[in-house]
Amino acid sequence: MVRMNRLPLFRPVLVVLLLVVMTAATEAAQPIPVIFDTDMSSDVDDVGAATILHALADSGEAKILAMGLSDKYPESALCLSAINSYFGRPDIPIGVPKGDGISTGSKYAATIASEYPRNVTSWEELPEAADVYRKTLAEAKDGSVVMISVGFTTNFATLLQSKGDDISPLSGAELIRKKVRVWVCMGGKFPSGKEWNVYRHAAASQTAIGGFTAPILFSGFEIGQPIGTGLGLKALPTTSPVRRAYELYNGLNNRSSWDQTAVLYAVRGLDGGLANMWDISAPGRCTVQADGNNGWQADPKGTHTYLIKKMPNEDVAQELEKLMMHQPK
Repeated sequence: MVRMNRLPLFRPVLVVLLLVVMTAATEAAQPIPVIFDTDMSSDVDDVGAATILHALADSGEAKILAMGLSDKYPESALCLSAINSYFGRPDIPIGVPKGDGISTGSKYAATIASEYPRNVTSWEELPEAADVYRKTLAEAKDGSVVMISVGFTTNFATLLQSKGDDISPLSGAELIRKKVRVWVCMGGKFPSGKEWNVYRHAAASQTAIGGFTAPILFSGFEIGQPIGTGLGLKALPTTSPVRRAYELYNGLNNRSSWDQTAVLYAVRGLDGGLANMWDISAPGRCTVQADGNNGWQADPKGTHTYLIKKMPNEDVAQELEKLMMHQPK
């Protein structure tokens, strides 16, 4: 009997399997496409959050598609441009609210804008944030974009209510439904309460949260409030705008880390990568009252969820501050 060498028969199958594994690994390693919306004004955790996002972009975990300012304080946009420039991304599209909105002022934004190089020279030159988001979403892969808000929901409400135009024939609600994977919102207090980002522009919060046509995951006030970061930034070079912002805000002491939690989860947590850090609530619906108070209605068919504390606050703070110490490439 002639013995056949069976190995060549299996080689095509092995090659196919190898290609499948390699393709899956490549897809898994693709950066998360992100739209980042911040007030960059009344608190300094916005600076920490932007820094973490740039750190995750530098590590290949995130791709920053666009940014927006939800506060109408003009220096906030200039400050954000300075931070983007510092981290080597001066050309990130930035939008601002041109209609109804809130202006709160800042302890650090104007100084950062004046002391550091930036691409944006004035608030007036920037386009409407909703238009920037419409263009970004129209060009994105279906169901891919993670939208992050760490300030007022002003721009999300405007986007949601936008009509088809030269950018896209789709309405804002249709673009969101087609293009957005999830909105990770630093806002609200769970299961109920009153929180700055939601109540300060309550009408926008009612519109955006009540009508958003993609899932929303909330990182509530109770998540970030006990997590202190900032003290370690004393070790950064004095040329760092991140260090300078915290110095101006509170003398380089710890501050609650609301916004940073939303950014970290949006990039590392959606696929289960932070299951040791936070649990996720059962599905439901966040409701917003006219005075900005928010409540929670359990609903197995709901599209809203919120983070629940799991890891000790000190351990979370260590992970966040490590990313906040990131220096540009």
